[in-house]
Amino acid sequence: MTISRLILFASLLTASASASPLTKRASDVVQGKLGSDGFWNDYDGGQDNYTMYTGDGSSKDGWPGQLSWISFNDMWVASSQVLSRSCNRLYNAPNMSDQEIQELYGAIKQVSQETRVDHRFILAAALQETGGCVRAKTTVSPDGTVRNPGVLQSFNGTHSCNDNGKVQNPCPRDQILGMIRDGVSGTANGGHGFASDINAQASVDNVEYAQAYYRAARIYNSGEIDPSGDLGKGSATHCYASDIANRLSGWTNAAKTCTLDDK
Repeated sequence: MTISRLILFASLLTASASASPLTKRASDVVQGKLGSDGFWNDYDGGQDNYTMYTGDGSSKDGWPGQLSWISFNDMWVASSQVLSRSCNRLYNAPNMSDQEIQELYGAIKQVSQETRVDHRFILAAALQETGGCVRAKTTVSPDGTVRNPGVLQSFNGTHSCNDNGKVQNPCPRDQILGMIRDGVSGTANGGHGFASDINAQASVDNVEYAQAYYRAARIYNSGEIDPSGDLGKGSATHCYASDIANRLSGWTNAAKTCTLDDK
């Protein structure tokens, strides 16, 4: 979560934060029907390339539907080099150990089941925010009122292994699990998590399964969707939703061709 979006996000959350971001719908939750293994049906495939998506996140605007999303295992394996190197590359911090990477894997799976947010999306968001690094630095708003710690750079979260100059190595399991929970379930300070945002978007008329996820990603990034409905317009990172859609479709290392943030 970039500093430029923090003040706007703070004001929006104060006005509209859900009192219970962990609430699950009985049957019509956007994440769909769980498979026999307790997770959502995964689909193999995808390619490591980048397509710039514009518009409202719908199939009519060319965005990939959930049947184009690769399996969690494929995404995890494809991202293994990113995960193993991201801490040093992005934060000049010690890279994650095999144990920490396994703890991250377990945390994503656990929080996915707790919240019914698709595990593929949680992994895509972690890669988008911090390269999945458990020692990602906590960012702070210019006025010092909003902190974004952890793998998912959550809103005023309480879990971090790189906060105010204190770097934890190894990063404890409870901190890694807490980072994922803060970003997906929401925080004690009223910060939205992906779970509540996805469910809110699912209730919008004519919103498709995958589109609800893309819209929620944009809200998490900037605090709102542009009045035009175009997920590439508005504040903060204009390529954010497009990046998420590409990660879910197989993009890992190919050159990024989104130019929406070049203006």
